Amino acid sequence: MKNMKAQQGFTLIELMIVVAIIGILASVAIPQYQTYTVRAATGPEIVGAVRPLQLALSEYAAVNLDLPANAAELVQWATGEAANCLGIVQDVTYTYTDNLNGIITVSTYANGATPVASCDAAGAGPSSETALQGVTVTISATGNGNGAVVYAVTGGTMPPKYLPTIGG
Repeated sequence: MKNMKAQQGFTLIELMIVVAIIGILASVAIPQYQTYTVRAATGPEIVGAVRPLQLALSEYAAVNLDLPANAAELVQWATGEAANCLGIVQDVTYTYTDNLNGIITVSTYANGATPVASCDAAGAGPSSETALQGVTVTISATGNGNGAVVYAVTGGTMPPKYLPTIGG
């Protein structure tokens, strides 16, 4: 019987296969990671900008069992960058549809837009991600007539892969 020598390591082909598999995984993972990091950086700013309006709408609905006909009825909420300094968010507005439905619109700073002086110091201004400059996010506010309101992101001009999740 011949004396067989035990294998000492990996062959070149085996190593090349492993490198190819890692390359394929990286080609899928890197773009997803970049999208994730942009969402992680901007999502909280958008959600944080909307929360005071959500709270005001929910409080109004709990008391009046419907949604307000205009934002002026929401005395505890102020719109606009001058009042809020919202990072990449320039403005948040409320539009009445009917007594149980309304639309919240979030607008981001366009490229080159300058925030008011008080907000510039707070870090407000256009996103470094060009796809998030000068875009909108629309959120529906739907009351049930019993004082509860449900919120859902319905679109806007922001690329869908960057849309935040807003509910409740």
